[in-house]
Order: sequence, then C-alpha cells, then structure tokens
Amino acid sequence: MSVSSAIFMARPFDKTRAGAACVWFAFLLGAATPVSAQAQTPETVVAVVNGQKILEGDIQTADDILGRNLLAREPAERRETLVKILIDGVLLSQAAKDRNIVDEADLQRRATFTRNQGLANHFLTVIGQQAVTEEAMRRAYEDVVVKGAPTEPELHLRHIVFMIAPPADDAAVKAAEQKAQAAIARINKGEDFAIVVAEMSEDPVTKSRGGDYDWRARGEMGKEYAEIAFKLKKGEVSAPFKTAVGWHILKLDDMRTRQPVAYDRIRDRLAALVASAAQLELVDKIRAEAKIEHVNPPHGADKETVGRN
Repeated sequence: MSVSSAIFMARPFDKTRAGAACVWFAFLLGAATPVSAQAQTPETVVAVVNGQKILEGDIQTADDILGRNLLAREPAERRETLVKILIDGVLLSQAAKDRNIVDEADLQRRATFTRNQGLANHFLTVIGQQAVTEEAMRRAYEDVVVKGAPTEPELHLRHIVFMIAPPADDAAVKAAEQKAQAAIARINKGEDFAIVVAEMSEDPVTKSRGGDYDWRARGEMGKEYAEIAFKLKKGEVSAPFKTAVGWHILKLDDMRTRQPVAYDRIRDRLAALVASAAQLELVDKIRAEAKIEHVNPPHGADKETVGRN
C-alpha cells in the first residue's frame, strides 16, 4: 500500500495541525504534466524521512495525481512542492501509527477500491484509444451524422432591418415602416441590395456583410421570417413586413437541402463517440459474462445472480 494512500485513508487528525499538510488531498482527482526526473530512475532515492525512503517514482506518481492543481508551474518549484507534500505525508502517516489510530482494515478496503478504480480507468482508456481509428470514425460519421441528418430545405437569406425604437408606440412603428418603404423603393428601382443594406439597415451584425443572414432552416428563423422566406423564389426580394422588433425586407439568394456538418469539423467529437461506444460495449460484455451474486441485499430482496449461470 502506498504511503499517500495510507495518509488519505487514515482517521482525521487535529484540523489545526493537519490542515496545511493535507491540502493536497483536495487534488486527488487531478492529472498533470509530469515533472522532469532529470534522467533519474524511478528507484532513485530523493529523501529519507525517519528511515523511510521517498523515491523519484513517488514524485512522478504524486505529480500524476496532484500536478494539474498545483500553483507552482516552474519545474524546479513544482518538484520542490511535490517533495514537501510527500515528506509531510510520510510524517503524518508515521505519526498516525505512533498514536495507534490506524484502522488497517479500513485502509485495506480503501486501497483495494483505489487500485480497482485505477486499473479500470486505465483499461478503459486503452480500450478507447485502440478503438479510435480512421475507419471507425468514418463509419460513425456515416451512421450517426450523414444518415441521421435531417433532409429539410434551408435558405440562404439576406435581410434589411429597421428597428422599432422605444417606447415602440404607433409613431415608432410608423417611422420604421417608412424607412422600410424607402429602402424597397430604391431596390425596386434597380439599386443593389447590398448597397441599400450598407446605407440603411439597422442590424449591426449583418450590415457590414451585405445583409447576409446565412443558411437557415425553417426552425432557425422566426415564424414571420419563415412564412415570407419560404414563399420567395431564388433572387426574389420580399415586400416589407413587420415583426415584434421591427420592419424587415428579405432576399432569397439560394436554397438547398441541408447538408451534414463536415467530417473534419467534428473529428474530435467522433473520436470521443467511438471511444465511448467501445468502452460501453466492453463493460456490457464483461458484465454479461460474469457471475455476480448479491448476498444479503438491502430491503429484504431475494438473492439474485446476474450474468451466466
């Protein structure tokens, strides 16, 4: 059993005396970039505390567990911090034994649990890494993304917006409508839609790009927009119409059936999906093949066996 595990599992010490020394317990789930071992082997002795050796490998283990959460980032300072943590751990562990407050059975249970969890997590990580191949990710892309993508139409729109100014009374609504009518009049006389957008639109997001509203499916635009937009023909400009925020003019640039997101944009998510699926499949398989007996289950439930007979 490791000394760090023994310290973690021991009964609580006096909070005033032990609090500072045990601050590293808050970081037990962390992971980190290993501290440089300066070409030393894991068996190299770094310190001896009351006759108990601290090895280079102990520093590496502590860094793996605690390192991401350490404030010290420079290698030398980081290493010094980890050595101090290990020394304090040994001292506190020794003090606990001297005071006869160690529950060996409890320590063993906790050590067994920690070991099992560590092995399980490492095993699942390896299984996930082995499963992530280009072929597997391509297959997941086809099955999940391409086949699962909706085939609804989407429109490439441009718009001109005239906001209804506060307090949004009849005068404000009328003023916005008049701006919209002036804009459509210019467009109907042959002026370029993008020029009218640049000179008149009150949408700061799309004004600088010719009113480009990007590709939108019906569910990605407001009800009023959808009712107008899906009646337009390619290249057609709508009459001004009103929504709760203002008056609008739409132009339909193009239409298409919605395309699935590009493979390269979601490679990382596909890798995570493939790894997770492989891990879940393994867990299900192992469970199905195992003989699991629940002895003395809670609430008086009957003894049951899960898996093979």
